[in-house]
Amino acid sequence: MQQQQSQYWIQQPYGSSQGFGMLQQQKPQESDIVQKKLVSHIQNRLKIKQMYKDKVSDIQEPQLGPTQSLVYNIIKAELSEKGFSDFKYIGEGKQGLVFLAKELSTNRRFAIKGLHVKDSQGKIFQETFNQAQQEINMLQKCKGSSYVVNLLKKIEGKEFIYLVLNECQGTLSELIKKSPNEKLNELSAIKYAKDIAEGLLHIHSQKCISNDLKMDNILIDYNGNAVVSDLGLADSLTKTSGYGMNQYLGNLLFQAPECYDPKKFQDYSDEYQKLGLNISTKPTIKSECFSLGYLIYLMVQDFKTDLMFKKHLTLNYSNQFEQFTYKNQLKFIINGLTQFKPEDRLSIKDVLIILKGIISFEFQLDQKFIEFMDDHDQTTQQFISKFKKDIEFVQNSSEKFYPIIKKEQDFIQEILSKQQQEQEIISQLCQSNIQLEQQIKSFKDIQKQLENELIALRNQKVQLEATIVESNQTNILLKQEIEKLKQTQKILVNYLKVQQNQKQNIQNLNSFQPVISQSQIKKKGEEALKKQKQEQEKQIQLQKAYN
Repeated sequence: MQQQQSQYWIQQPYGSSQGFGMLQQQKPQESDIVQKKLVSHIQNRLKIKQMYKDKVSDIQEPQLGPTQSLVYNIIKAELSEKGFSDFKYIGEGKQGLVFLAKELSTNRRFAIKGLHVKDSQGKIFQETFNQAQQEINMLQKCKGSSYVVNLLKKIEGKEFIYLVLNECQGTLSELIKKSPNEKLNELSAIKYAKDIAEGLLHIHSQKCISNDLKMDNILIDYNGNAVVSDLGLADSLTKTSGYGMNQYLGNLLFQAPECYDPKKFQDYSDEYQKLGLNISTKPTIKSECFSLGYLIYLMVQDFKTDLMFKKHLTLNYSNQFEQFTYKNQLKFIINGLTQFKPEDRLSIKDVLIILKGIISFEFQLDQKFIEFMDDHDQTTQQFISKFKKDIEFVQNSSEKFYPIIKKEQDFIQEILSKQQQEQEIISQLCQSNIQLEQQIKSFKDIQKQLENELIALRNQKVQLEATIVESNQTNILLKQEIEKLKQTQKILVNYLKVQQNQKQNIQNLNSFQPVISQSQIKKKGEEALKKQKQEQEKQIQLQKAYN
């Protein structure tokens, strides 16, 4: 599953999802928001898996022994009555079993530690009960870091007290057992060393020490981070001296040399006396630095029981270790943390500077990949209620959690299919956009042509208006000429009438034999010619006026 998932890279979706269980029942806008959160989560998960591929070791489920199986069955029976299911065994702590379970009412997954504090009759095992209360107090005091296990709530059972913790996949011890040659690869060791140092730094900032740092007490969470857990033996530091309030009670292999009982390990006491050091056997932050150094050393080196008796000697490194890319940095860290004199040991902060530098370079981690969701957010509450059938949730703290897709592969395939459809739609839209741009260009050409025609029509209008004005003026002149012609016609009519009258008079004269003298006739003739000449002159003047 992991190898298949790492092949995919999910892009951010556009639009709402169709399918994947409850996604079908949502409105497009709500589905859009939820789907983007899911895809972003899967995308970041796959990015981490891709970066860790062939670099960080994987983890497998451990096997249960007969006694563990018996206790485990009691635990499952009790928690099933309280609404839990899907149990998965992780490992065994000093005081109880650690396993995974899902709360059906919220669909959230947790790591749960079962502490056996009563017998079947309800009688309390006082010592175990007190240790359980001590662990609860220390978990509450040291909460707030992604690298320290977070106590989310406590459940009282018939025989067990159950500490509900943020989910983890397994222990570092189990992971190393399943690794080749029971050693981590170089970058796995560096990654987990960095995470453990982060957790210890936080615990120390709360004026506490874990007091039992060992492989079994380091859990690997859902994001592949190493988490410091099992604070059943954790102790508070005194304000004045900086020592723990009690003696070291943890694992002997990872115990700092100054914390050994001088009666049992006289060699270390003698060595400190040779150095002129009078050192308390109570644990300190410096003694926990030594434990961290041995923890890192045993991630990449073979386990040897005689190491417990050689903590005043320089550590040896295998040929395989000498092939590491960061062998010098790791040697500096391990040797610096395991100095026999406590005051000479490296601080956790110094170690973190080196380890973070390597991690940042190797994995290019410049941001947090997994974004937690807020439990008080209204949108988150709707998100939970609508997707219980398809999504489980891993809670990291009292108010933060992140989703786990049950059918992640199916969801990925569906999103990929949807993205392909969307890409096709986008391609079609691009083609349509090109066509629209061409049409727009044609429309602009037509618009320009119409504008030119409009300008021409406006020019024609101006010319027509000028022609109309000119025509109106011509009409006025024509009317005036017509009036003149009418006057001329009237004169001509009168002239013709006069001519007709003259002609008639002449005819009348010719019809009679006038008794006049020759001189009178001559005189009359001259007058008639004179009038005729005058009339001709008038006619010529009229003709000139007309022309």
